[in-house]
Amino acid sequence: MKQLESFEELLPLLKSGSSIVMHSAAAEPRWLEEQLALCGSELKDIDIYMLSPMGLVPFAALAPKYLKIHAWVPGRGLRSVAGDDSIQYYRYPLSQIPDLYLSSKKHADFLFLHLSPPDDQGRMSLGVSVDYMPAVLAGRPLVVAEIDASIPHTFGDTLITEDQIDYWFSTDEGPLEVTSPPIDDGERRIAQLVADLVGDGAILQTGVGSIPDAMLQALASNPPRNLGIHTGVFTEGVIELANTGNVTNATKPHSRKMVTAMAWGTPPLYKYLDQNDEVEIRACSFTHNPQVLREMDYLYAINSALQIDLAGRANAEQLKGRIISAPGGLPDFAPAARAASNGLSIVALRATSRDGTSSNIVPIFPKDAPITLSQGQIDFVVTEFGAADLRDLSPSQWAKALIGVAHPDFRNDLARSTA
Repeated sequence: MKQLESFEELLPLLKSGSSIVMHSAAAEPRWLEEQLALCGSELKDIDIYMLSPMGLVPFAALAPKYLKIHAWVPGRGLRSVAGDDSIQYYRYPLSQIPDLYLSSKKHADFLFLHLSPPDDQGRMSLGVSVDYMPAVLAGRPLVVAEIDASIPHTFGDTLITEDQIDYWFSTDEGPLEVTSPPIDDGERRIAQLVADLVGDGAILQTGVGSIPDAMLQALASNPPRNLGIHTGVFTEGVIELANTGNVTNATKPHSRKMVTAMAWGTPPLYKYLDQNDEVEIRACSFTHNPQVLREMDYLYAINSALQIDLAGRANAEQLKGRIISAPGGLPDFAPAARAASNGLSIVALRATSRDGTSSNIVPIFPKDAPITLSQGQIDFVVTEFGAADLRDLSPSQWAKALIGVAHPDFRNDLARSTA
């Protein structure tokens, strides 16, 4: 583990055709990313792999001339350019990404990390994002780390030893601050309808965005008993719920801790996570593992989508040809929750676009539309107009139930489409 003073010392190692995996989401090594951008003219044919970058990607302007960006999940940082020829976009559920590296179908020459300082045993922490990093580390790439006193020391699959690091730089930028979008009255109505479906003992997986945030707030105001947390992304709304004393994780078969693959939010969240052994940040080979999830009898998968069609399928990825997201954890969590004896798979969305001009419940997806969840993987679809229970229904009954929670202005057109 050698400390470097300038990024230029790394440049001779970045050969043409090299691949770099970037630490994910709020753990982005932003100083290293900026240095890559500054040295762009000295790079050639570099492949960079990213999962849900949440801040501006400073080297995006270098693609495709000097580098190629590969996105497992576009995140906020790549959403504006997702679909551009300079970005390769993948449609893998998170559970499958680690195996691509463990089986050598994907290989990293470099891994750029953003770590906490060593503890008294010399162990650093991956901080706020573990996801597929252990699988990449197993391939023994050259590891370059920012060691940052502002990164929280977290527990789970987060610990990194000095012998796993080749080069490091000292920085002090902390995890990326990710603010939540504002919540409007319609989203609060949706959130309350979702919260009303959550029973005692529920193990919660929640997506991200204003509706999941509002749902966690609604639960915190009148929480069921003995809730558990096993999710892909830990946000500040989980803290509010945990502070009620009703998150006991008593129905979880694997751990009595709150479990997630990553966390993002603002400084109070990062302070909460620092040295907090009640939260485990685990690899997505565990958090999203279908076998692990199937053992949770009380699993509630609560996610958002962009559109639902009358066949009961969800699109959480593209809208009007624009890439918004990727499958993420939906194909992992929703089927497991649907099969759970005491669980539910819930998809929540606004009934219309924000300007009200189009329905988010549509007759049928075109053949080229991405299907994030297929028929039979959803128990409830919730909009501001109600909760459609799709369990034990025939296809024609699915359509009728979904029309019932569409915006009234679009119900007649939807009904005519089924005639």
